[in-house]
This record gives sequence, C-alpha cells and structure tokens, in this order.
Amino acid sequence: MPGTVTYSAVCPVQWTEGSAFDMHVHTNHSDGLARVPELLNHLRRHGLGAAITDHNTIAGVRKACSCKEAAGLILPGIEVSAADGPHLLIYFDNLRDLTSYYNESIKGHQGACPHMATDLSTEKIVGEANESGGLVIAAHPYGYAMLVRGVLKAIDVGMIAPTVLDQIDGLEVICGGLSHALNTRAETYATAHNFCMTGGSDAHTLREVGRAVTTADEPLTPAEFLEAVRHQKINVIGCERGPADNLLMGTQVMTKYVPYLPSGIAVHLRQGKMRLQKQMRPEKILRKK
Repeated sequence: MPGTVTYSAVCPVQWTEGSAFDMHVHTNHSDGLARVPELLNHLRRHGLGAAITDHNTIAGVRKACSCKEAAGLILPGIEVSAADGPHLLIYFDNLRDLTSYYNESIKGHQGACPHMATDLSTEKIVGEANESGGLVIAAHPYGYAMLVRGVLKAIDVGMIAPTVLDQIDGLEVICGGLSHALNTRAETYATAHNFCMTGGSDAHTLREVGRAVTTADEPLTPAEFLEAVRHQKINVIGCERGPADNLLMGTQVMTKYVPYLPSGIAVHLRQGKMRLQKQMRPEKILRKK
C-alpha cells in the first residue's frame, strides 16, 4: 500500500518519528557545493539521513562512507545523466554493490563535462542498473524547465520510448527544485501506475538539504530503509523551492560548470538536435501532409 505524500509549509521539513532520508543530495564531488564533512555534521544535527547522489560519480559517497561519523546516515547512490536527456537516481544497499555497478557500467562513460550527460542511453542505464540489483528512480520526472531531464518529460516529447518505464522502479514525486504542479503530476502518475515514490531536495547547497525527504515509521538502517522504499512502506514530505531560491542556488552552482562551458553547450546542442530529429520522424511528417 503506497504511503502518503505531504506538502509542508515549513522548510526544512519536520517529521515526528522513525527514519527520514533526503534521497537526492549533491556534494562538491560533482556540481554541489557542500563538502562531505559539512554534510555529515548537518545530518547529525538534524537527525536526518541522506543519499549522496552525485552526477556520474561515486567519489562523494565513497568519501562519506569512509568516515565513522557516517554510520547509519548515508544511503549509497548515484545520479546518472543519460545521453538522451533523463536523469536516473540509482540506489544500492551497500557501497560495495554501488562501486561494482559504477566500475562496470558508468566509469569511463562521462563526457568532457563530468557533471552532464554520459554517452549512455536511458535504456542502457536502467537495464544495467536492474541487472546489478539497484533500485532505479526517475529523478524529477517532468523537469527541468526547457531541458529534458525527466523520464516522463522525455517520453512526452518523443525522446525515449515508453517501454523504458518497465525497467524503472519508482518516481521522485517531490523534488525540491520542481514546481508544485510538476511534482503533483508525478505523484498522480506514480499512484496510477503503482510505482514506488521518493522525495528528495536535489540539494546542491547545504541549506537545501532536508527540503524534501522520504520517511519510515520506525528507525531503520540505510539498507532497511531502501527495502522499505522498494515495498512502498514509506511516506514523502517536502516543500518546493520558489523562483528566488532556484535562482540563488542556480547562480551558486553555475561556478561548477564554468570550466566546462564549451563542452556543456555541446551537450545541449546535441540533445536539442536529437529532440528535433525525434519530433520530425517521417511518420509525423506524413501525417502533416
């Protein structure tokens, strides 16, 4: 039975008991600004756990898991950026399994800008994650802005085939960076199609951590918590960033992309061309005639 999804007027959000994990957090090992020791201190102070999901790298989560202070706080994960647009959050019960998946499927596929698209398709990413035993969640399914960074948005515009959803376990139904309308749309889709649901802040700065969380009714280890997510024995609570907060965080994070500006532009141009080609398929042209 799926849990509840609640929108909070208080940020960071509050919960009463049990476990809470922010399932979507970036560190300075990708395009975030928070250093791992700062993040661990923040989590301990707030009684919160987190999945470190840096873009296309596990350097941040490996560093965190090497710290004794991280015991019980860190859920191993990664956010993989597909060549055709979508971002996939992939979680594992332990660092060993995440490392194995990363080494076999992701390492060496990063582009000149490591925080942006790999050379892997959405289908290949989710297929190999399933084979490795990972839990695959579609990050911000209808986001971001004009970019095709969500699986459902990519399907809507014809970038990827709907059959990819057969290999995805769940949807991020509250993403701190998306609008309320897009988050509720993702929740509606997840409920209608019996996907498991998660909430995460998509934090790139320390002050954003805990804006959206996934909770369980009892204290759980990270591995136990992930199992609860798999069986839909969790709740989601969160609040979205407003335009001003999005602008502030975007401005701060942009510094991480400046060294890779030419390659970043190339990624956007390549994906734009891919989208145009998909939208101008011969069958669509014929229907217009």
